[in-house]
Amino acid sequence: MAEIHLLSDEIINKIAAGEVIERPASAVKELIENAIDAGATRIQIQIEQGGKKKILVTDNGKGMGAADLDLCYLRHTTSKLTNADDLFHLHTNGFRGEAVASIAAVSKLTITSATQEGESGRIVVKGGEVIEKEDIQASRGTSFLVEDLFYNTPVRRTFLGSETSECSRILDIVLKTAISHPEIRFDYKVGDRTVFTGVPGELRSRIAEAIGSKVAKGLLPVDYTEAGVHVTGYISPTTETNGKRNHQFLFMRNRPIENKMVSKAVSQAYEPYGAQCKPVTVLFLDMPDMEFDINVHPAKREVRFANGNLVFLVVTHAIRDTFTKDLEAHSPIIDLSDEFMGSPAPVSQTAPAQSTMPEMPGTIETPTQPSFATPAQPQNDLPWENPFQQAKPYATSASKPYAPSAKPASTLSDKKSKYDVSDDIQDLFSLPEYGKIISLEPDHSKPAPPPETPWAPPSFFQIANTYIAGEDSNGLLIIDQHAAHTRVLFEQAMESLQNNIMQDSQELLFPELIDLSKQEKEIFRNVDEQLRKLGFFVEPFGGDTYQIRSIPSALPLSRAAKAVHDFLNDVDEDDTKNDMVKFQEAIAKSWAKTNAYQAGDKLKPEEITALISQLMITQDPLKSPFGSPTLMRLTLEELSKKFRH
Repeated sequence: MAEIHLLSDEIINKIAAGEVIERPASAVKELIENAIDAGATRIQIQIEQGGKKKILVTDNGKGMGAADLDLCYLRHTTSKLTNADDLFHLHTNGFRGEAVASIAAVSKLTITSATQEGESGRIVVKGGEVIEKEDIQASRGTSFLVEDLFYNTPVRRTFLGSETSECSRILDIVLKTAISHPEIRFDYKVGDRTVFTGVPGELRSRIAEAIGSKVAKGLLPVDYTEAGVHVTGYISPTTETNGKRNHQFLFMRNRPIENKMVSKAVSQAYEPYGAQCKPVTVLFLDMPDMEFDINVHPAKREVRFANGNLVFLVVTHAIRDTFTKDLEAHSPIIDLSDEFMGSPAPVSQTAPAQSTMPEMPGTIETPTQPSFATPAQPQNDLPWENPFQQAKPYATSASKPYAPSAKPASTLSDKKSKYDVSDDIQDLFSLPEYGKIISLEPDHSKPAPPPETPWAPPSFFQIANTYIAGEDSNGLLIIDQHAAHTRVLFEQAMESLQNNIMQDSQELLFPELIDLSKQEKEIFRNVDEQLRKLGFFVEPFGGDTYQIRSIPSALPLSRAAKAVHDFLNDVDEDDTKNDMVKFQEAIAKSWAKTNAYQAGDKLKPEEITALISQLMITQDPLKSPFGSPTLMRLTLEELSKKFRH
């Protein structure tokens, strides 16, 4: 008996569904793309329980008649391809003929559609099998109702994220598609709550609706063509520091795509402007049909280029060209014409007589004997650097007698008020003629220093405002101030969240206004209570604007807005509230990372002492909550080895 056999249609459909429909967001993406291909000018999306229970996508496109309804849920049925060559000349979003069939195979799918001519109907498919079909009256367009997604593949349902996480992924799909089609109205609801509304308009307005008006106003337009590759869109200036990981949008002919090479090109273009630069980019690529392949991934998520290096260079050049144009447009103009330079300076009566040659039109009169003024030499305020300006012998009593009554023009005693040079310090570089001489003999007029104590706590100092170093009995301790502070704040946050304790906060005299993106607003709704326990009090102010009323007591006011943005961006959306400990840990990690000392922060001595004291009493002082080390020790033996010959 042969061991190889044909798979049943049921298994084939489930396998195909697993490749195309990975999660609820995949189903939403496919249905939205079908609506766009149908010529819709308005698309409405409504979900429940993160799309697991219900997904409803309604459009006002051209609709389907009875014959199309009977075919649309079958595998490899499509209206976009007629022959194999069409795969290389794609001008639509859906073309594989697997999307609706894959959704129908793992859910209960109800399709209602009507054409302009009035032909309409409804069909219900469950697990790939038609269970109901009828002719009904409906408005022009198509409605897809997906219920109980993955009901017959429970393993896949188990691996889905939390409701919040799946809602966020669907929102990401909606925003990307809405940005790529600003001419279409989009309405996205979670239950009865409206999350996003996109009004038809131009691209910058749609970006403002999706990301935020403040960010959109500062974007720079991109329009660049090189070697047949056309790049358009908008990018943020190099001063933008609030860009997020989900604010990088890439499209190929209005189709949202992913490509690591293009993402790297964007990073390289911004790289010279510093690591703190976090760009917001909305880029649209276009090139000849045979130069790219969108049919690489079943979900049409990735794109492959025939010449990836060329695309990399063109994207980099497009961004750099935009920066150059912006610099030229905003650079100051200096007019050196006679009209703005003013009349020539009057010539002194005592100056030598000038030539009586007639002045030629367009020439500038110049003196025949120009004088070259010697520029004033800069005075060096640091007395110990004067001897090195030019070589000269030390002064002696014969060559330059020391006269106490003749006060030098610039003495060390004069300068110590500015530089606070202590009388107790011998300036080894100063010479008698540059300052007073400090005796190296012991001064018996001063009280004797106190006797040495047998032990004193180690003193610590900062290195590059990033690390803290100090000596202990075993060698040299080096502490990463960000990792150490993150560990301290993490354990404080966990204590507050687990024991329902409110951390100290400072109320702002004038609330600070911030704009949150649609995704940040969704995350904020789920963590608002935890934020208040940790010292942040943020409330809606109208639209996408929120006001910060209070912040943690140790957080500088200048970092308040950035701290809120970074916190909402860093919260792990995959952590479910069903596992409360895991959820609290995710909140505490994000909060600690956001509020901890950053690399480059200058710390006061008392702040250094407090940080080290708090770190030593934590449960795990050697590691940050993210697993990175907080400190390291160089033992005396290791130091000795470094200096051995």
